[in-house]
Amino acid sequence: MDVFTPDEYDSPYAQGSPRTQEREQALSELDEMSAAMVAEHELLTHAQVGLLLGVSKKRIGELVRLGKLKRFDFLGRTYVSVREVRERYHQELKAGRPKRSVVERAVASVKAALETDSSQIKLGGYGGPYEKAKRKGKAK
Repeated sequence: MDVFTPDEYDSPYAQGSPRTQEREQALSELDEMSAAMVAEHELLTHAQVGLLLGVSKKRIGELVRLGKLKRFDFLGRTYVSVREVRERYHQELKAGRPKRSVVERAVASVKAALETDSSQIKLGGYGGPYEKAKRKGKAK
C-alpha cells in the first residue's frame, strides 16, 4: 500500500498554495457579505432591483454610479441594498424629466421662436413650396 508523505503529495489545499489563498479570501468575503446582508436587510443583484423598480439593469448601474444606490461587491458579483431599494420604491419617482411650469414652458417657447423664426423667414416661412405656390396662385 502506497502512503504519500507530505513532500510527495502536493494538495491543492496545502498551506500557502494559491488555491488556499483564494479559499481564504472567499471565506473572508462571505463573512463580510453576511454582515452587509444583516445591516442592509439583504442584498439584490442589478437585475432583481431593475425588476422591482421597473427600470433596466443599465439604469440601476447608472443609479449606483451616481451614488443614489450603494454598491456592494462580493465573490465577483455586484449587489445593491434592499433597504435602499425599498426607500427608492416608496419615493414613487416618475420616469422621465419633471414637468415644467407654464411660465417655464412659455419662456422656452419664446426663446426657441426667437432663435428659429428669423431663419425660417429668410427661407420663405414655414409653409414650404406648396404654400409659396398657393400665394402666387399656381397651386392645384
